Amino acid sequence: GHLVEDIRVEELNLRAAELRVLQEQINPHFLYNTLDTINWKALEHDEFEISNMVGALADILRYSIRNPGDMVSIGQELSWLERYTMLQKEKLDQPLMIKTEVPEKLMGYRIHKLLLQPFVENAINHGFRRMTKPCCIEITMKLFGAQLYIRIRDNGCGLPQELVNELNNKNSSDGNHVGVANVRKRLELYYGEEHEMYFESREGQGTSVHLFIRAVRGGGQNEDYHSGG
Repeated sequence: GHLVEDIRVEELNLRAAELRVLQEQINPHFLYNTLDTINWKALEHDEFEISNMVGALADILRYSIRNPGDMVSIGQELSWLERYTMLQKEKLDQPLMIKTEVPEKLMGYRIHKLLLQPFVENAINHGFRRMTKPCCIEITMKLFGAQLYIRIRDNGCGLPQELVNELNNKNSSDGNHVGVANVRKRLELYYGEEHEMYFESREGQGTSVHLFIRAVRGGGQNEDYHSGG
């Protein structure tokens, strides 16, 4: 049994290292110091809006860089996403609304940090280009037995069917959608075979991402995610 155990530990170490590389591509201290400098400059010029944005950005970075890949409560993740979208709003010409339909009892359940962010980012960067109506992203979560179902839906411009097929093809290495490839990789690292992800879209109407992952209840203790096999 020792050999199997050693290989298992080795595999986990490798996974952890891969995640670190994925999420620490630039030295965070350099970023914080730079943001701090920009913040002081903004305040010197009474630019309070800029100062707030820089502050929000520092919070976002701190959250995402500290213990990458950690489990956090769904409540924490959603409040982080709110800050993130506040900054993203500045790029859009249209108002942006985030609607969350998450039962209160699910707020304490745990998911991996930044699991939802790439989908929100895709909606903002691709779905809402050239929008003339208000932009809306809906995040819905439900419990189905041992699985947590998450849907992220936008009312953006939608995707051509070929692209949807491409995104739903696990073996596709479509370079344009690095974000999606990255999420797929992370889902496999975190949940093994126990997950499902697929896209639905209609041109002119919007896109939905459907995720099914293992539901993890929040407990006081630090759940070791890999102990369950």
